[in-house]
Amino acid sequence: MKIVLCDSNSINSYGFKTEVSGIDLSRFKKNPVMLYNHDPGYVIGKWENITVGDSQLTAEPVFDMDDDFAAEIARKVEDGFIKGCSMGLMIKTMTKSKGIDIATESVLLEASIVSIPADENALVVYADETKEKKLSINEFNKLYYQMENQDITSLKAQLEERDTQNAALKAQVDELQKELAERDFVEAETAALTAVQEGKIPEDIKGDVVAMYLENKERTIKLLSVLNPKQPETPTVSLSSMIKDGSQKVDRDWDTLDKAGELKRLKEINPGEFRRLYFEKFKTEYINN
Repeated sequence: MKIVLCDSNSINSYGFKTEVSGIDLSRFKKNPVMLYNHDPGYVIGKWENITVGDSQLTAEPVFDMDDDFAAEIARKVEDGFIKGCSMGLMIKTMTKSKGIDIATESVLLEASIVSIPADENALVVYADETKEKKLSINEFNKLYYQMENQDITSLKAQLEERDTQNAALKAQVDELQKELAERDFVEAETAALTAVQEGKIPEDIKGDVVAMYLENKERTIKLLSVLNPKQPETPTVSLSSMIKDGSQKVDRDWDTLDKAGELKRLKEINPGEFRRLYFEKFKTEYINN
């Protein structure tokens, strides 16, 4: 008869699944002992034709019929009075998938015929390969799940430390950005004020220039560099006004007045200005003939 020793789809009494493909059978095959209720004092036979399928580990029980106790257990199994079987495993690696714990690597130490497979003896987990220490469910939980919790706690501590470091770095970055923003604002204010003082822009648009500088520094600097300073205004008047005030400066050059026929009139009403334009034109003093 074939007996299922393990089914990868079943959750055992310890609360996890056992991956059949991850069970190391090398040791077990060297000594395929069959116990009764995982008691090494009751060796009732051996296992043959140990087979790994898609999701099941199966084997054929061979009872020691020369042993009265083993023969009686064999009879009860054959007559259907005992139907339970259980493995003795040492877990190597536990992982979690979709919220379910899975023993992905384990070593099969023994397999037993058991009278009540529904209790914790449906699976026995050993602390090591000596088979000297069997782990109760509570001991198993402490060994594996608390280790997992410790790992989670350690990871949480690492994450918290990293968050603290990131917060410190963020504070440093924020401070640097604040300093850079303040420096840029001072530069923008200085550039706009200089432009006002040089007469390149009027006072009332200084704020707009500051905003433009902060948005595009290079472009604003280039624009300010090509603006010409405003020249101071020189009071100029027409010839008709100079009739009333002979000290006023004429707003036209010699050639313009000559072409307009105004030189004679200028000489009459403002001889000084006439002589200035004459000198400017001919580079010599005017001699009145």
